[in-house]
Amino acid sequence: MRCTSILIALALAGCGDSPGAVDAGSPSLDAATRDAGASGSDAGEAAVDAGPGADASLADAGPDLDDAGGGPTVVPVRPSAGCGATSGPTGALTDQTTSVDGVDRGYDLFVPEPYDPARPHPVVFTYHGVGGSSNTNQFNFDRFSEAEGGATIQVAPQGWTAPEWAETHFVPFNLEASLTVFDQVLAHLAANYCIDLNRVFAMGMSNGGQMAFHLGCLRGDAIRAIVPSGGRCFSYGPGVCDPDHPPSAQCVGEVMVLSVMGEDDTTRHADEEATIEGFRARQGCSTTVEPRSPAPCQRFVGCEAGGEVASCRIPGLGHQIWRDGRRDLYDYLLSI
Repeated sequence: MRCTSILIALALAGCGDSPGAVDAGSPSLDAATRDAGASGSDAGEAAVDAGPGADASLADAGPDLDDAGGGPTVVPVRPSAGCGATSGPTGALTDQTTSVDGVDRGYDLFVPEPYDPARPHPVVFTYHGVGGSSNTNQFNFDRFSEAEGGATIQVAPQGWTAPEWAETHFVPFNLEASLTVFDQVLAHLAANYCIDLNRVFAMGMSNGGQMAFHLGCLRGDAIRAIVPSGGRCFSYGPGVCDPDHPPSAQCVGEVMVLSVMGEDDTTRHADEEATIEGFRARQGCSTTVEPRSPAPCQRFVGCEAGGEVASCRIPGLGHQIWRDGRRDLYDYLLSI
């Protein structure tokens, strides 16, 4: 049953009155019970393209519908408890915070204008690269949302340093806190805004792409799809979403994967391929591939219901955001 665990948590969630903070006591997905494992990125990876009324239901929405290639094609909308609420602020909301173990963790939030409090909105979490800063428009999604009449809400967590690595990052040394930020911010949004709990997405560049891969494993029951760019799980040895860890030991739920990697980003190819292999095996896909949009992506066929695994090798692209494909990636998320 997709999203069951998070729906139970959100049904019980109590968030603070201040729109700029999340109550540290808000329930999360109980990250302490999950084995976060280890993973990583290269210390040399730099941030790229910083750039500028319904009730929630706990009922099972029923099985996803598969097409010939495997993976879901139709998933019902699952409105959050915040649908109908009109008090949440809108626009570009920077410098929001949520408390993790007594430490304020920052994030930026973009709620489109116009915002319809009765329309369940997909939510996109976007993660920056090493040394970067929170930016909801890293992939131009703020602009695309407005162009579509306020289609999606974007969240951009801020990475932070660690004793092991003195540049802002999300994994491997800050993984547990990064997971808690995701849990608490999602609970806050579900309580205060009208979001679609069946359409929560995660994407990111470089270290942020690694974070998206980790969320696809450890929060696969809460996330519909991940779109890592230049991401992988092997830089610091085996991680939670690689083939060396049995899926039953780490990963939960099913998730759609669309991994974007430049053909010229050669130092990361082997790690990304191994990471993709882990998701392919976890979700029961065959080794046969077929084209899927956006071009030039290829997906494995025969995946289990609720899952899809695809990889996009972009000609002429190095370790950077696929600028020409940003709108295509946005349309991909809207289509699922």
